[in-house]
Amino acid sequence: MRSYNSISTRDFMWNNLTGTIPKEIRHITSLRLLLLNGNKLSGSLPDELGNLTNMNRFQLDENQLSGSVPESLANMINVRHLHMNNNSFTGQLPSKLSNLSNLMHLQLDNNNFSGNGIPSTYENLPRLVKLSLRNCSLQGAIPDLNSIPSRKYLDLSWNQFTGSIPSNNLSTNMTTVDLSHNKLNGSIPRGGIYPYLQRLKRKTGIIAAIIIGAVAAVLAITAITMLLIFRRNSKYMHLISRKRTSSNVCIKIDGVKAFTLKELTHATNKFDISTKVGEGGYGNVYKGILSDETFVAVKRAGENSLQGQKEFLTEIELLSRLHHRNLVSLLGYCSEEGEQMLIYEFMPNGTLREWISGKKLSQIINHFVK
Repeated sequence: MRSYNSISTRDFMWNNLTGTIPKEIRHITSLRLLLLNGNKLSGSLPDELGNLTNMNRFQLDENQLSGSVPESLANMINVRHLHMNNNSFTGQLPSKLSNLSNLMHLQLDNNNFSGNGIPSTYENLPRLVKLSLRNCSLQGAIPDLNSIPSRKYLDLSWNQFTGSIPSNNLSTNMTTVDLSHNKLNGSIPRGGIYPYLQRLKRKTGIIAAIIIGAVAAVLAITAITMLLIFRRNSKYMHLISRKRTSSNVCIKIDGVKAFTLKELTHATNKFDISTKVGEGGYGNVYKGILSDETFVAVKRAGENSLQGQKEFLTEIELLSRLHHRNLVSLLGYCSEEGEQMLIYEFMPNGTLREWISGKKLSQIINHFVK
């Protein structure tokens, strides 16, 4: 039988794919990127996903998936990005995800883990940069996640957490903490919050969004008012700094065009809401029409998802080498004025099973596994 070793990327994001994720996907063990976000996939996740031990980035956000998050995802020992927000997952958060020593982004916003809390084992994720569990109906106490030195972003807002705020000092890399709209009580930890505010007053170009909800009356009102004012001013300064200091990425790859911001602004009618076809943890995707009447999908990175120049170049180079009849082709990129955008061909509708297997799953098994 042939192996699947030649397949490292499956990119089906922002289409109207329906149906479930087939168990037979376990055979594609060479997969490093599986991008299924922005579709209409339903049903539960198969345990067989745990066979994909080479996975680096797994995106399922903006679908209609349900059931529990399988423990088998803990077998994806090389994964760095797990984006599963905006679905209907239930049950408990798998405690074994703490075994993912390379995990950097864990996003599960807008699911329903009602009656459950955050496993204390998540304190042991050594490389976690972003943890976002907004609006997940989580309960109980907030575990002490301040021991993770790499953490920059924490969003636990719109849940039902109780108890006090962990008192340990925040990571020196922290830029955003949002604990608003919970049932927390007690006082604001002097050791954890105040030194952080002092550091922010010495740094420019950083957005600080620390909103502490449901604490003692007068102190809470005063603190939140000061933080909201600071957040607005800091965000304004950050946007100015971003435009002044950004430099354009320039790379020459056959078949990959360096689009100008003016071209893409015109193609998407100034990124009008009517051209938006989806959104995810990294930003928005727009449908555009180029001057030659080619339809394209423009993936525009959000402010919290911008990469360094080296990482952005690496992503462009990787995607430009991927050519397969079932893959969306990379047409170009844009890096002007602090923007990071990738331009793909626009894929027509269909089901995930159809795009993975052609018309039947047996076809891909016969073609790649023989």
